[in-house]
Amino acid sequence: MKQFYFLFLFLSFSYSVISAKCIRVVNNLEFNDKVKALNPGDSIILANGVWKNARLIFKGNGQKDNYIYLAAETAGKVLIEGKSYLQMSGKWLHVSGLVFVDGYSPLNSVIDFKTGYKEYAYNCVLSECVIDKFNKPSKDSADHWIGVYGKHNTIEKCYLAGKTNIGATLVVWPNDTNSIHNGHLIYRNYFGPRPRLLLNGGETIRIGTSQVSTKSSETIVDGNYFEHCNGESEIISNKSTDNKFLNNTFFECEGSLVLRHGNRAIVTGNWFIGNGRKFTGGIRVINEGHLIFNNFFYKLRGEEFRSALAIMNAILNSPAYGYAPVKNVVIANNTYYDCAFPWAFGVGSGKCKCTVRPEEVSLINNLVYCPNTDELVKEYDHSDRILMDNNLMINSKGLSNEKGAISGNIIMGKVGDFDIVYTNAKAKISGFGKLDIQGQTRYNETVIGSFQNIAINSLNGIATSKNCGPNWYISRTKSKL
Repeated sequence: MKQFYFLFLFLSFSYSVISAKCIRVVNNLEFNDKVKALNPGDSIILANGVWKNARLIFKGNGQKDNYIYLAAETAGKVLIEGKSYLQMSGKWLHVSGLVFVDGYSPLNSVIDFKTGYKEYAYNCVLSECVIDKFNKPSKDSADHWIGVYGKHNTIEKCYLAGKTNIGATLVVWPNDTNSIHNGHLIYRNYFGPRPRLLLNGGETIRIGTSQVSTKSSETIVDGNYFEHCNGESEIISNKSTDNKFLNNTFFECEGSLVLRHGNRAIVTGNWFIGNGRKFTGGIRVINEGHLIFNNFFYKLRGEEFRSALAIMNAILNSPAYGYAPVKNVVIANNTYYDCAFPWAFGVGSGKCKCTVRPEEVSLINNLVYCPNTDELVKEYDHSDRILMDNNLMINSKGLSNEKGAISGNIIMGKVGDFDIVYTNAKAKISGFGKLDIQGQTRYNETVIGSFQNIAINSLNGIATSKNCGPNWYISRTKSKL
């Protein structure tokens, strides 16, 4: 009987694979007709060529490990132009290979993970798609290129570059019970140049809004490459709770990863590469419960709000859109190399009614090597509630006498074309991750800084312009990394 049962399962699976349909359509009318009858395992294929004024509404219910597919006939050869957009909702849908160019969306988004009020997407994937300079005619007309609703959706290996109008490039909306605790994954995407807008609304990624910032989003932003994302001072704007920012590279971006609202963010494994470019920033800290460790800050030149590390003052009894107090934050095992303004405390003091100082903030086991900088810590207000302990700090005069600073040797190394420093000075407390920024095991005697003992002279595993985004799309800006 057991053998018969397994034979039945095998035959059922084989039949479902064999019976899956692959339907090629050549225009929007055919798409609208055929998309309604798709079952798990089926594919709808857009014919190569230009799709002008395409309005693609993709609804369906696939199954785990048995998606319903919407794909280009040949990845990169389906050009969606004019006044076009894509919306999807349902379960286990997979979209790939589309290129949005030479046009703009007539709606608020180019690609939406919803098709209507609370018609959201769940367990859906957007993979190897391109949105390139797909802008509204006026830069003052706001839109978002990708809007993410629902739960457990993935945006992976996409190319998003050249957005010139107001509105974040990608927005996650944890606005209701169908979108909180969402577990979305934003992975290995290439986020390309955005010019300065000189006003608010130029974020590359925004997760949440001030109104929902106490809701838990649990979105993961992992292994993405941000190049010349200069729209405004916030490259990423975290505005919800329990999000993770892991292993991303920020290359010559005139802004920072900003923990703007919401609590308990984890920020680890990120590379902030400034290369001496003006306004390049690191991490700005607001709110509470964050853990920031194993990050590398290289030749950043931003100051005050765009310092390599900016810890803000808060507004007393702050409204949701204001600045909440910084509390219970740990900043550990990071490395700062040749940054003009490594650490800034009490940022915003004297501005924005920011009078509440940070408290219960610990900076421990960090390596600050800035031999061209006189002042490693810039205090805009009293910092007596910020604990500095077991940090190795070198300024233009040598070993710094900042409170909690220790002495230790500095070892020079290389990772690709980048100079790095590390040390064998021991960490005072271990437990901020079992691996260092390059994936090396942290042994029983963890060292301070983001590199454990010997740096690996290889960019393998680091997010670069070559391993993020679709490898068939060649219009991206050339990068050294």
